[in-house]
Amino acid sequence: MKKDTFLERPHGHSGVHEGYKYTFISLILAILFIIGSMIAMNYILKLRETKLLTQRGGIKVESPVREWEGRENSEEGVGDHINDKKNPLSMKQIEEAVKSWNNRIGVILHEQVAGQISMEEAIENGKKWLYEMEIVGAKEGVSFGVSAKLGVGRQKEDTGEREAYFSFWTVTYSNQSMNAVLYLNAVTGNVWGAEIKQYEEQSKESSDDGLQRFVKLAGLQAADDVPSIIDSKETESTITIKGSQLYAQEWSYAMAIQFENGYEYIAYQLLVK
Repeated sequence: MKKDTFLERPHGHSGVHEGYKYTFISLILAILFIIGSMIAMNYILKLRETKLLTQRGGIKVESPVREWEGRENSEEGVGDHINDKKNPLSMKQIEEAVKSWNNRIGVILHEQVAGQISMEEAIENGKKWLYEMEIVGAKEGVSFGVSAKLGVGRQKEDTGEREAYFSFWTVTYSNQSMNAVLYLNAVTGNVWGAEIKQYEEQSKESSDDGLQRFVKLAGLQAADDVPSIIDSKETESTITIKGSQLYAQEWSYAMAIQFENGYEYIAYQLLVK
């Protein structure tokens, strides 16, 4: 009798252990099932997303500017005050673009739209401008570091979708002797603003001549009046643009840094009265 009792005890403990084992296995299987279900669900959602994108051609991001339809649709013609024969904008449109850009509180980057120049064209136009303004010599052109971005000025109040001529290419050129940031209108391709630091002393034309060339290269024509110049530690020169509310400004100063090479800063911009 004792022998039988003794033999029955291991059988009881084995049942308990077997129960624990089955419970543990059940938990593992449940966890694996949950993980597998999550993976399968994510995979199904990815497949659906891919299918929708394929069917719809991808997600279209609204551009802040509309395509440029050309000069022929302009309400106002281009007068003879425009020097550049290829300038597609009226003076009124130029004034609107300049005012909007100067009043920006930020920049909304976007892709190029029809009627705007490409990044390559903007970079080449900027290089040509630097040479013609005699900011750099021909030998310096091969060593430029260049970056470019296209955007429209963010305004305090939402103005909705705007015309393509409100956009500007911001192109930066740099080498050992200078750093230049140029603002090119995305439709005309002309430089309407520039900020330049020159670290090496170079022979330059007078300030008046530089401003006159800036106006000409902007595709505009200066009025007959002589530029007004304010001389102090900083030099400021302005000239009005013929047949418009625009005027051009040049602002410059020299900075000497102890134990380091100084630099000369010069800025050009168009402004609306």
